[in-house]
Amino acid sequence: MRKTFYASQSIYSEPGPYREILMRGTSEPEFVARWIGSFMQHPRGPESQKYGFASEQAADLELRSVAEILSVAVKRNLLEGDAASPKVGGLCRDFAILAVSRFRERGTPARLRVGFADYLVPGRWEDHWLCEWHDGECWKRLDVEFAAIEGTSFNALDVPGERFLTASEAWFRIKDEPEIASRFGVSSLGLGGDWFVAGSLFREVAALRKLELKPWDYWGLSENLSRVSSEWSQQARTTLDQLASRLKSADVDEEGEPETIADWPLPKQVVSFPQGEPMTVALRSS
Repeated sequence: MRKTFYASQSIYSEPGPYREILMRGTSEPEFVARWIGSFMQHPRGPESQKYGFASEQAADLELRSVAEILSVAVKRNLLEGDAASPKVGGLCRDFAILAVSRFRERGTPARLRVGFADYLVPGRWEDHWLCEWHDGECWKRLDVEFAAIEGTSFNALDVPGERFLTASEAWFRIKDEPEIASRFGVSSLGLGGDWFVAGSLFREVAALRKLELKPWDYWGLSENLSRVSSEWSQQARTTLDQLASRLKSADVDEEGEPETIADWPLPKQVVSFPQGEPMTVALRSS
């Protein structure tokens, strides 16, 4: 098992010509979170609720790589404190991959975790992505968006397990309690249910293999799942159970590539829904 697997950059976490910019300031997680928040804006975050979310920021949501995100930030002069320019629009995945990139660049193992948080919308488990990094002894889950906010009811620098469920944990939770499946998803978009969690399983296995997708990407079995679970075949359910079990076994205190998912096939293209309508996106291979 390669201990350096998560300490090296992936295709999408690679900062490219913006390496020096990425590494500005200290390496403390709280500083990293504040730095990212200084030029990134979530479409449903407090800033958007107060000031709105411009069309050019909505277009930013399709940016996939750290290099692309930092390129836009540089063009808008945001990293030099230009308050007149709109911040780069980004989802939780984008906030998290910037932190992952920064940790990896200094040789610290880091990865994206795909799952659901109970602290975004009361009574819901909202789709959410965190940066998980290894401090030399154990993995810690950093919520980049919340780590820069004072007065949170939990430690956003190391999110407690009861406040964030990984995709596999969510899958087994709704297997035990089918009646709560509708609470898992994106409430503002009216999305939720076991089909959504099934899609998250695929995005999670890709993230753990260092292919950091977007929250609206689907591939493999997840691409063809109906939102009506009664239409799923037994074979589909068995495959999803197997994937969830593999992911659960992969969630251990190791720094190397999880062997239980190392042979799970990754996509060369995905069906993506950045604006609500499906589009095929070819993924980078090098």
